[in-house]
Amino acid sequence: MTLIARENELAKSSQKIPLRLVLVVPFVLQIFVAVGLTGWLSLRNGKTAVNNVTSQLRTEVLARINQQLNTYLETPHLVNAISVEAIRRFGLWNPDNMSSMRSYFFWQLKQFPTVSYISFGGERKEYAGAGYKDDGSVVIEITDKSTNFLNTIVSVNKEGNPTQFKETHPEYDPRIRPWYKAAKVAGKPQWNKIYQYYIQPSLGISASQPVYDKKGTLIGVVSTDLFLSQIGEFLQSLKIGRSGKTFIIERSGLLVASSTAEKPFFYSKDGKKTQRLKAIESSVPLIKGTAQHLIERFGNFTEISSNQQLDFILNGQREFVQVSPFQDGRGLDWLIVVVVPEADFMEQINANTRSTILLCVLALVLATLLGILASRWITHPIFRLSKASRAIASGQLDQKVEVNGIDELAILAQSFNQMAQQLRESFAALEKTNSELENRVEERTSELKEAKIAADTANHAKSEFLANMSHELRTPLNGILGYAQIMERDKTTTPKQKDAIQIIHQCGSHLLTLINDVLDISKIEASKMELYSSAFNFPFFLMGVVEMCRIRAEQKEITFNYQVLNQLPNAVNADEKRLRQVLINLLGNAIKFTEKGGVIFKVGVIGNGEDSDQSSLTKVRFHIQDTGVGMAPEQLEKIFLPFEQVGNSQQKAEGTGLGLAIAQKIVEMMGGEIKVESILGQGSIFSLDLELTKSSEYIEPNSSNTSMNLTGFKGHKNKIMLVDDRLENRSLLRNILEPLGFQIMEACNGTEGLAKAAEFNPDLIITDLVMPVMDGFEMSRRLRQSSEFKDVILIASSASVFNFDRQNSHEAGCNEFLSKPIEVDELLEVLKNYLQIEWIYDQPADLGNEQREGLTNVLNVQSGELVIPPSTELVALFNAARIGDIEVVEQEANRLKQIDGNYLPFANKILQFAKNFEEKKLLAFVKKTFRGVKCLTTKKM
Repeated sequence: MTLIARENELAKSSQKIPLRLVLVVPFVLQIFVAVGLTGWLSLRNGKTAVNNVTSQLRTEVLARINQQLNTYLETPHLVNAISVEAIRRFGLWNPDNMSSMRSYFFWQLKQFPTVSYISFGGERKEYAGAGYKDDGSVVIEITDKSTNFLNTIVSVNKEGNPTQFKETHPEYDPRIRPWYKAAKVAGKPQWNKIYQYYIQPSLGISASQPVYDKKGTLIGVVSTDLFLSQIGEFLQSLKIGRSGKTFIIERSGLLVASSTAEKPFFYSKDGKKTQRLKAIESSVPLIKGTAQHLIERFGNFTEISSNQQLDFILNGQREFVQVSPFQDGRGLDWLIVVVVPEADFMEQINANTRSTILLCVLALVLATLLGILASRWITHPIFRLSKASRAIASGQLDQKVEVNGIDELAILAQSFNQMAQQLRESFAALEKTNSELENRVEERTSELKEAKIAADTANHAKSEFLANMSHELRTPLNGILGYAQIMERDKTTTPKQKDAIQIIHQCGSHLLTLINDVLDISKIEASKMELYSSAFNFPFFLMGVVEMCRIRAEQKEITFNYQVLNQLPNAVNADEKRLRQVLINLLGNAIKFTEKGGVIFKVGVIGNGEDSDQSSLTKVRFHIQDTGVGMAPEQLEKIFLPFEQVGNSQQKAEGTGLGLAIAQKIVEMMGGEIKVESILGQGSIFSLDLELTKSSEYIEPNSSNTSMNLTGFKGHKNKIMLVDDRLENRSLLRNILEPLGFQIMEACNGTEGLAKAAEFNPDLIITDLVMPVMDGFEMSRRLRQSSEFKDVILIASSASVFNFDRQNSHEAGCNEFLSKPIEVDELLEVLKNYLQIEWIYDQPADLGNEQREGLTNVLNVQSGELVIPPSTELVALFNAARIGDIEVVEQEANRLKQIDGNYLPFANKILQFAKNFEEKKLLAFVKKTFRGVKCLTTKKM
């Protein structure tokens, strides 16, 4: 009866049975037996294969090394033999003139590129040679009667013609050299000891052979040198598994060469002498471990007399080693060592794994044959289910399957039919949803395109509107802030009037800041903001920022601690205005959102960039920490967005919410990044790292004298002409400059300015740019074209915020550009620089006596007169004393000791106060010293 007939009979007679009993039990038993058997065989075969492969690899590598050494080391003796034959037959040797032999050696050097030097030394001290220098060039040597038996070394070109290089060695005698003496004693070709090659940082070895005349009398010795580094290069080219190594050692254990980048020698501490490296002292763990094992196994290297294959454990890993002696009969007695880690031979193990898989497949085939009767029971129902599934996959969802006989298959068929029904319903709903979604996507895409066009139009209109409004607002602000500065300088005003004037100045400055912030964010969005670098005194710049912020902190009765972590550069090149804007914004926010505790401002150098000819980069870290309100994680994600603020409603009302957005963009333009960490209710930490270019010139700090006590200037009475179409702007400048002693002339446009310039002959002209009749650009161009006024100083003053107006003014011939509203101090600084004048200041009479007296009391102490550091070195000490931080006080005092020994008495006085915890006396002493030094510095300046 056939197998199919038996299946039909069983299907009719048997009842429904679980499918797991039919399939799982026989298959599991057979697969378990097959996998176990093949796994055991795979492990045994893998071990055998690894041993065989490593043995073959070591033998093959050793054979290649022997072949290469025989070829490479035979070359010097071949060269020597050819040289001896040439001397005997062709008469190259002439003790009075060795030039022919020197030329011959130069020719030989080109024929045998593997050798490094070829030479001959004679019994009369004559000598000739040719070889390579460390830069690859060739030198030739000669010692004979023509050189008065002075060893003369000459550099030659490719054709052998001498170049300009020449040096002599009067004490060089080849007869006392080791290579000469060894060949003379041996009387046959001989290898000499390995030596450090004097030209290149490499080991060398020389082969020498004595030369006899026809009578058998020794006339000299020929010698050929080799670089042993070429042996190392060959060893490195060998592929020994994945991480195998090979090396060659002398019987003494000294390394000759290895397949690693490690040099077989090392320099002494003074860097002048070299010493050979022993294998057991190698920095390569595999070489060092192998050498130690060989010594432990044989006692010493001299006991290894035959080829040996060994294995040992190093750091938990099995290593295969083969060591073989190498001798050439001319004095060489080396050991060649090949070591291969067992872990490198994963390929063989993978092959065994494939064998295991093959055996498993065979086991599965056997199990399949044994279980074919059971599988036939379910073949036909599964075929029907499979056919229906393919039909559904191709889109024919109207499928129904009926299965009888096996319980599980009947349940599966019923589930399949339910699934087909659900798929039909789902596909119908999905098709309807897709159609609706496509329509919505098309509508939304169209709306987004229209919205983008509208947004671009609105953004352009916004930028143009902001620029125009800025110009219109800056013009009246020029008068408000200008006259506020004039009235602040008026010494006849009462305190109440000064307070009112200061309020006017502060309100105007606040309004100007808001305008600038809005314009800055507009420039940033339009990618039009630019940075203007200039050199400035970095410590003085930071002190200015600190003093501004300390006043605000004192007004809120919180501490402000400024710490200089290390030596800062005296001057840097950067955009001073924008850097100040960033720091004041970050410090101002820290102070604004801190009600208790204080703010810490740390500055320090954390690294240097690559130096150039006149400047170098220095990386400076700015660290700002406060104990304010802090921020939640969701607030941290939005603080750098425009018009976003944190804190309570009162604090939010103090700004526009643009400061951090602008600061972040400026820092990114400077190549840095603002990082922030914050905990709600505990405070925040802002930090940024900037690479600043150090200035090569020394920049003096700006003078402490300001326009508040300015009364005039020394020298002749300079003439200044004011050209502006608005009377209030001209009136403002007249009221600033005329009291100082300047002669003033006014003009309302460029045409009138040209006419009055010819009449008034001014030293300096301050002109607006946008005027009727003739603007400032045209007037400046005509003045520069005039021979009479081509050198007159032109200062452009405009409320324009566009950079191209500043650039156009310079192209028209203006020397300087002043933005409106005009800052009096900036204007006076420009006048000082261009007119080369010296200001006269009115110092209050009561300033010197009190402060000099306080400083004298500080300087004169029991130990005598103290040397006080400059005020910039006392900032951190003053801040630490003010908050009672004794630890920082001691650190600063010890730092002052290291800076200059003259500060030792002053620092000891500070340490005495700190040791006795006399905080009040310490603060009084430091406070008087700090303010006194600042006072004297101000008066000197």
